[in-house]
Amino acid sequence: MMLWQDLRHALRRLVQDRSLSVMAAAALGLGIGANATVFAIVHAAFIRGLPFDEPGRIISVSSRDGDSGQTGGVSLRDFDDYRAAAASFSGLAAFTAGGTANLSDAGRPPERVNGSLVTPNTFRLLGQPVLLGRDFRPEEGERGAERTIILSHHVWQDRYAGDPGVLGRVVRVNDEPSMIVGVMPEGMRFPLNADTWQPLQPTAALDRRDNRVLATVGRLAPGVDLDAADAEMRALAGRLRQQYPDTNEHTDAVVQTFNDWANPASIKLSVLTLMGVVAFVLLIACANVANLLIARSAQRAREVAIRVAQGATRWRIVRQLLVESLALGAAGSAAGLGLSAAGIRLLDIATRDVGKPFWMTFHLDGAVVAFLALVCVGSSVLFGLAPALHVSKTPLGELLREGGRTGAGGVRARRLTAAMVVVEVALAVVLLAGAGLMIRSFQEFYWIDLGFDSARVLTGQVTLVA
Repeated sequence: MMLWQDLRHALRRLVQDRSLSVMAAAALGLGIGANATVFAIVHAAFIRGLPFDEPGRIISVSSRDGDSGQTGGVSLRDFDDYRAAAASFSGLAAFTAGGTANLSDAGRPPERVNGSLVTPNTFRLLGQPVLLGRDFRPEEGERGAERTIILSHHVWQDRYAGDPGVLGRVVRVNDEPSMIVGVMPEGMRFPLNADTWQPLQPTAALDRRDNRVLATVGRLAPGVDLDAADAEMRALAGRLRQQYPDTNEHTDAVVQTFNDWANPASIKLSVLTLMGVVAFVLLIACANVANLLIARSAQRAREVAIRVAQGATRWRIVRQLLVESLALGAAGSAAGLGLSAAGIRLLDIATRDVGKPFWMTFHLDGAVVAFLALVCVGSSVLFGLAPALHVSKTPLGELLREGGRTGAGGVRARRLTAAMVVVEVALAVVLLAGAGLMIRSFQEFYWIDLGFDSARVLTGQVTLVA
């Protein structure tokens, strides 16, 4: 009951101090909205996980150069040896990522699509059924087998208007005939943003053991953890180094989760840096709001002193001030919710065609709202604690003297305000220094000497009619 009274009183104070409430809510809205937007990226990239059963047990095996430590793809020959000998996986598949293909058929213009070659067991390993038609058969991955193709849902809709009669139709992919055998469910674009899939078949180029152009995906066997699988693959890579010193002398193997493969350490560092930047923005906003509340508490000193004289405890006063801070934080969070909803929507639209993993979609879901609520409570306590402690530790006589002044309050209030200004300046300096270093890094990146004059050099793509 008393909490409800505190809340009603807090809402009345917000309405009475409209200018302060609007300024504080705007500052908090910017800080909280920015944090919620960046958290949506963190959640999509590192928390939500793959849209498959037991996503934490889906891994990728990569090769690693023993000299430089850089990781890369595997060759088809190494992959075959890994799959035949490894006991740590219930299944292991290979695929190409980042390739394109020219899709054409009668009556429709040719189209450049993102095409991926996959071993026929890929979708069964992932537990991903087709929406229409059938999956690839094992024999379709053999050398010289007839070519087949599975379409993504959006290609099926955009190019063929969702016609179920597309099954069995022969199209041309890079001028090679391929029969459509299936359509994937909406949103499925493994491994990253593929539009079509074809069976991976051995070729003269893929037969070279040093041609490490394939990526892999596997599922850990029951009872096997990531470290055990990594140890086994390192041992197998060591065996291949002894058997094929000409091509594998410096080649090691490394096992990582598939999510880590799709989001390397450089991306994680960039996202975490961005999270740190918006956290600093929120801290500056909290310091600004705390200063506003300190100034207001100085103006309310006589009111607080009278309540204390009438028997109100210090805790009762502190609780009232914290409830007011929470109400103000809720107003700021409401503004932040609107800003983050717009920001996340724009972010999702802007990144649809940048090659990000297909499961990394940005939207305002329950996790983002929960994070926003947590930030609301945390920031409310953060900016409300200083004014509340100022009131609780100020002697009654000094409160009465502060209330009688028309200025900015007593010595304690002025000192606290000065301290908050110092905090704001320090945070701003750190933020500006970091921004300056980041801008300088981008400049250095774009000023890298390519070794030739690129002023009049252009690149482009041409889609040829089959």
